[in-house]
Amino acid sequence: MNDIKLGLSISLTGNYSVQGIESFEGVKRWVDDINDRGGVYLEDQGANLPVGLIYYDDESSVDRCRQITKKLILEDEVDLLLGPYSSSLALAASEVAEENNKTLWNHGGSTDEIEERNFKNVINAITPASRYSFGIIDAVRKADPSARKIATFSAGNSGFSTRVANGARIYGEERGFDVKEFKFISGTKDFSGFLDTLRDYEPDLILGMGRAEDDLALAKQMRAEGIYSKAAGLIVASIKLFKDELGEASEGFLSSSQWEKGACIDPDIGPTPEEFFSKFVSIYGKEPDYVAAQGYNIGLIIEKCIQETGTLDDLALREIAKGAQFKTFYGNFKTDSNGNQIGHDMVVVQWQGGKKVIVYPESIAQAKMVYPMK
Repeated sequence: MNDIKLGLSISLTGNYSVQGIESFEGVKRWVDDINDRGGVYLEDQGANLPVGLIYYDDESSVDRCRQITKKLILEDEVDLLLGPYSSSLALAASEVAEENNKTLWNHGGSTDEIEERNFKNVINAITPASRYSFGIIDAVRKADPSARKIATFSAGNSGFSTRVANGARIYGEERGFDVKEFKFISGTKDFSGFLDTLRDYEPDLILGMGRAEDDLALAKQMRAEGIYSKAAGLIVASIKLFKDELGEASEGFLSSSQWEKGACIDPDIGPTPEEFFSKFVSIYGKEPDYVAAQGYNIGLIIEKCIQETGTLDDLALREIAKGAQFKTFYGNFKTDSNGNQIGHDMVVVQWQGGKKVIVYPESIAQAKMVYPMK
């Protein structure tokens, strides 16, 4: 063996390309860093081996992702198989990995369906979709005990969006909110048919949980039509694209984020949040979003598991990852006995003064949440 073959299906083109490219950059950054340090030490071989990255553009297509994942396993015979970005693609890759008894290291698909399907070969590194809105709901409830109404916008043809919406409804109702659901088809450009009903409902909190283009269209139309609520949280507001598209109109919007550099973390392995952030900026000339952090983080998780086992044996790595608990710059990594992520916590961010800042939980907040939003 001359190197460790790391395989990846990733969206460099198509609907998921914005996040897919960032995800790839995070993975590539870890590969370059580990190779700069001499590679990964394998105890069972008594040597350090470099990591070779084999990747293909899945074009944001479920069918192509499925084909690529099968090729990586059966033809390229990769030692380590990474999942793609997006829930629908990660689910497809998980199915192929399960069929071929190959561990899939999932860093980019948060749909609860992966957990619900009870796959035995998937190690999940990120908070599942059903919990995405919890922090925003808690933050609004703490800021305004009198808040009573939540309006959710979800894409009925997206498993991820549906699971975020279901989680928001259940969690919101448990905390005393009335939750009104607005469902649309992903790709909708005009939300005007919903807006009169939304005005009449007078929500305290609006939650958007579609794909990036859906949330952007909703936010722009809310601003253009003068739709007012005390708070609004959108999935897309966690990435730079939101500020780039909306400019000053992004002010006050909330989002849940899997990772932010402002989190105070003392990792057990790898760089601190600030070290990762600074190195990424120096290499790519831009600030990393959380999807880039996810890509780098999955490399650290695998590295830690190799340190523990001393081998590339797929089953040994999978079993050590199940039930593991440690900390990276990305936060807590803790899985249950089936590889489902139970330890990682998301943070709530808000655009303030043209910058994205952590506002909840208060223990790590960089600023107080502006409520009501302007």
